[in-house]
Amino acid sequence: MKSTKLIMVEGLMGSGKTSTASFLQKYLEQQHIQASLFLEGDLDHPVDFESVACLNEDEYRSLLRQFEHDKECIQQMVYSQGSNHFFFYQKAKQILNDTFPDDLYTYIATYDIYELPLARHCELLLQSWRDFVDRVADKDEVIVLECCFFQNPMCMLLAKSNADQAVITQYILELADIVKPLQPVLIYLYEEDISRTLHRVSAERSSEWLDFVIWYYTEQEYGKAHQLSGVEGLIECLQVRRRLELEILEQLHIDKVLIDNSALNREQTEQELINYLNK
Repeated sequence: MKSTKLIMVEGLMGSGKTSTASFLQKYLEQQHIQASLFLEGDLDHPVDFESVACLNEDEYRSLLRQFEHDKECIQQMVYSQGSNHFFFYQKAKQILNDTFPDDLYTYIATYDIYELPLARHCELLLQSWRDFVDRVADKDEVIVLECCFFQNPMCMLLAKSNADQAVITQYILELADIVKPLQPVLIYLYEEDISRTLHRVSAERSSEWLDFVIWYYTEQEYGKAHQLSGVEGLIECLQVRRRLELEILEQLHIDKVLIDNSALNREQTEQELINYLNK
């Protein structure tokens, strides 16, 4: 079995990331290896910031002044690190329910880390990865993550911000350097026909999901710059994203494997994973 403390599962939407990551966690535990799984959207994610706002010192003081009557609520849900104040606002809403004011929620959400300027966003994410490595380096446990090594940076830097592809590449290479102490394993799930995969996934999910994905990839900075629209524009952007991901994959000096999951043969994919992990 490979000696690693971090397994990352990546690929385009519909490539099987969630089912693969879930299988890996169960397989590791069957081998009597302690493993924790964190999926996309997990409010307790150890690296990513799902519905988390970050305010600097001046912004935090302004928040406390503006919502003086909610000061106790705010301080209860804030984690401060130096001059950064992290507010887990969706988690706060779940815990506090009606006692968490809607106007406070709306105000805090404007500082969501995925809505901050790109340089600030990247700074916070890179530090989060460093902190994560420090926390888990000495633990006898394997962490299994999906989406946060390739997908989330591609969404933020490429689709949302239309960052230069050299900038995106450098950012992900820096992530790889940060996690090296964990002897990471990267599993990339490949599907040949993006159009077919998108059609299948949209049928499994909802029209609202498809509408959001089309908006995300075609109506933000990359889509506007390249005049993309509709499903065709979405596919074009995903093709660019996949090409860039595969180029970066070749440059990574970490343990990695590309698995063609086009046939959606779960047993075959799982056996390939087992064989790879036990090389």
